[in-house]
Amino acid sequence: MTSPDEVSLITVSYNSARTLERFWAGQPFAPYRWTVVDNNSSDDSKEVARRLGAQVVELDANLGFSAANNVGASATDSEVLIFCNPDVTVTPAGIATLADQVRRHGGIVAPQLVNSDGSLQENGRGAPFLTRKIKHLFRLHDDRYQRFAQPGEVTDVVWVMGAVLAVARVDFESLGGWDERFFVYYEDADLGIRAWQRGISVKVDGDVQWHHGWGRETGRGLSARAWKLEFASAARFYGKHPYCLVPMGSRAQLVNQIDSMPTGTGTLR
Repeated sequence: MTSPDEVSLITVSYNSARTLERFWAGQPFAPYRWTVVDNNSSDDSKEVARRLGAQVVELDANLGFSAANNVGASATDSEVLIFCNPDVTVTPAGIATLADQVRRHGGIVAPQLVNSDGSLQENGRGAPFLTRKIKHLFRLHDDRYQRFAQPGEVTDVVWVMGAVLAVARVDFESLGGWDERFFVYYEDADLGIRAWQRGISVKVDGDVQWHHGWGRETGRGLSARAWKLEFASAARFYGKHPYCLVPMGSRAQLVNQIDSMPTGTGTLR
């Protein structure tokens, strides 16, 4: 078993006080380290996080999701990093499982996220080809893009939503961390693709199921500014990974190969 002092939870907050109260109050995540990096919130996020047991890193400006996560990783020397949004309910058993998996097998491992009614969220994703992103935007289902892991299953995916993922520090640092050019959105797809290109696997473990509010349950839909940020990140992503815009060449073949792996056929144990 991985020692708790070898594991750090890292959360980025931005005006997240009420969300932290709802999802983290009373959570028995001790003795694991929890670091909250606050992106210059105007509410009492910092005070709430401290009261809930977090070590708080205060930033003088909103650096964005990627940069703040990198700050959190630098603020700890733990061998296992679990990046976790404010609107996720973690469990000690799940933390231990994810930590053991990345210590033993390496790679990026995410829990299967669920809604409050127990239905599965598609936090595991296939290749982010532009045609698929457009279908997803219009809520058209695509089995090769929206991927799940049932209990007892491990599913290989191209990338996982940045809401929660566990990674060994050695792998995280070999990837250069999160790409800070992505202020928010698409940084998770970029991380997953870079991981596979370096031979680092990305998986979802169905035996760890955590509740994720995903904005819909917290009443925080996408604002006009958020849409602008999403489109800016999309342009940056497809400029960096043009084979996802027009799926041609060896790199497109790589993500297609991963994409074709049947759900539930990955291994961790």
